This record gives sequence, C-alpha cells and structure tokens, in this order.
Amino acid sequence: MLRWLLIFSALDLGAWGGSPRLSWNEAQARGLSEGLWDLVVGISQLIRKSHNEDSGRRGQPVEGVPPRHPSPTAAGAPTIVSREEWGARSLTCKARLTLPVAYVITDQMAGMECQGPNSCGQKLQGLQSHSVYTKGWCDVAYNFLVGNDGRVYEGVGWNVQGMHTQGYNNISLGLAFFGNEIGSSPSPAALSAAEDLVFYAIKKGHLSPRYIQPLLLKEESCLVPQQPVMPRKDCPNIVTRSAWKARQTHCPTMSLPAKYVIIIHTAGATCNVSMDCQIHVRDIQSYHIDVMNFCDIGYHFLVGQDGSVYEGVGWHIQGSHTYGYNDIGLGIAFIGNFVEKPPNAAALEAAQNLIRCSVVKGHLVPNYLLVGHSDVVNVLSPGRALYNIIKTWPHFRH
Repeated sequence: MLRWLLIFSALDLGAWGGSPRLSWNEAQARGLSEGLWDLVVGISQLIRKSHNEDSGRRGQPVEGVPPRHPSPTAAGAPTIVSREEWGARSLTCKARLTLPVAYVITDQMAGMECQGPNSCGQKLQGLQSHSVYTKGWCDVAYNFLVGNDGRVYEGVGWNVQGMHTQGYNNISLGLAFFGNEIGSSPSPAALSAAEDLVFYAIKKGHLSPRYIQPLLLKEESCLVPQQPVMPRKDCPNIVTRSAWKARQTHCPTMSLPAKYVIIIHTAGATCNVSMDCQIHVRDIQSYHIDVMNFCDIGYHFLVGQDGSVYEGVGWHIQGSHTYGYNDIGLGIAFIGNFVEKPPNAAALEAAQNLIRCSVVKGHLVPNYLLVGHSDVVNVLSPGRALYNIIKTWPHFRH
C-alpha cells in the first residue's frame, strides 16, 4: 500500500483576510499559499500515477497522460452523501467543533472495498456499528469519508469532533479514504473528491489554516486485523517534583486553561542525564527562591536533553517567568543556553508532546499562541538557535 497519508496543517490564506464570508474569486485564488498548491500538486501527482497504473494494467499506453491541475475558482461543493442517505444511526456525539479548525488529518482504511453508494453505505453501517459497539465511541471516527467511487460520505460532519487522532480531534477535520482494494491507491475520482472537499471547506470557512507542518501517518485498518500498532503517546515522561526533591512551597494558583505557551531557556549548562538534570532543577529552584525572591521555581515545566520533562510549579500554579503573562501563559524552559546550538531532538520532541498533552488535558486552550521569551520581554532567551526552531511550530506568533 502506498503510504502517503499526511496530517495537513491548515494552510495560511492571508489574502482572504479573517472572514470566512469572503467570496471565492480569482483575486483570492492568487492569494493561495504555496503550501496549499503543494497539497494540490501532491494529489494531482497521485491522480496521474493512479491513471498510469490503471492504464498499464489494461495494457494501454501510459505515456502522455495529462496531469490534472485543478482551479480553485472552479471548485464547487463535492458530492456529499448524507448520513441519512447511507443509513447511519442517529448521531449521539456531544463534543462540538469550534470552527474554523486548524488541521485536516487524512487517513486510509483497509478492508472496506465497495463500488457504489449502496455497497459503500453498507460498509459504513458496519463501520459505525464497529465504532460504537467494539471501540466504544459515539459514532464513526471521521468527519468525512471519501469512497473510491468519488463520493464524499458524511461522517460526524462539520460541527462535531471526530475520534480519529487523539490530541487533534478538537482542532481538526478527519478525512478517511475507503473502498479501494487492499494494496491499491485511492482512485483518481477519490483523490479529486478529497481535493474538492478541502477547497470547499476553506471556501466555506470550516478551515482557517495557519501552519504548514505535514507529519507522516500510517494507514489504518478498522475491520481487517493487522499487526498491532503502538498507541500514540499524548504526554511525555514527566519527572515529578517529589522525584527531583523539590522544596515545599505555597504559591498562587493558575486560572486554567492557559492562553499562551512561552518558550524559554534557563541559560547556563545543559544536561543529558536524568540525575544531572534533577540537580540543575534543584539549583534553579534554590536560586529563584533564595536570590530572586520568587515563590518557587519560575517555570511551569523544564525540559532536559535527556528527553524528559521536569515538573516546575506544574499546570495549576502561577509561574514567575514573564511579567504580565504568569497568570495566562505556561512557561516551558529548556535547560541550558541555546544561542548557538539548539536542543537535541529528544528535548524538542518532549516539549512538543508536553504542549499537545496540555491541550488534551484541558490545561491549554486549543487555539493557544506560542511565543519566544524574547518576543514579550527584552531578553536573549530562548536563544537564537532555539528560536529559529520554535518559529516553525504550530501556533507560533512573533
């Protein structure tokens, strides 16, 4: 199976402004970001590849098949088969999506081969039963499903959270391909329908894209058993205050959820062994309390180059990291000085997992803003090398 499934962060269409009510015209089409055209070109290449594969199997020439270059001005509403039309049970999911969302998450399902609305509807009825009675979900996992027949089938729809990707369900639309034979790519009609659905969602204001950060996903099989897949880890390893022997303190509580993530570096030496990192964290706490007269260590969390997150004051206590933001922002500090050299991959991944974990647990609003320490106060922190990395992260604001 061709593994081309991506999480597409919704793409910044700055020329359209902030209103989803703007008309879809040629001037706006020219304002499409390069990222969206990358998506279109990628799908178009898959369409051409699928055309060639089909022609090759029929023994017909494969040369000279023209690629399809869709025009956003021509993109209308795709053919959407409603829940009622495919025979869905009543929708019981309660969690609502706040629109527009930031991501489209694309997946592929094996073991659901079908040829048209009748057979595909039966497959979806089976999928819904499997999702509810076996998985324990309130409905099918996806907002929409794209059949190999080129039709889009309504899942939980535009306004309800899916259950497709933990950590992203409340900020994304989940889109799944189904109906193709196991071992084959989605048909040109399916790819075209997906493309039209993305354009339509943007046109109608269901997507308000801001970031471009594709991440590779594996295909999913809901009905055909395959090798077990390790569940996605939402939260990183967090070394608690008691584990690093923190001093007992009594500080003001934090009003959650926070609205900002502020990335900081502690300066000084770094650490890549847990025992060394614990010593660093204890020393920072002592310095902040005894010299700076803080109530406790100033950061909510600290990240070591051992790949672990160290609990500072945690989610529920106000930090002392950034004047004016201590009661509304989570201060995440990388242990070390990162002016010349950035943190290692383990530390960067741990920090990103911590941010996602904070959203999942409800401690951080889904539409949070991420800033560098130097963006809000006149300091070198988080260091130029680290800053150049975080400015590519989701939700970054200069």
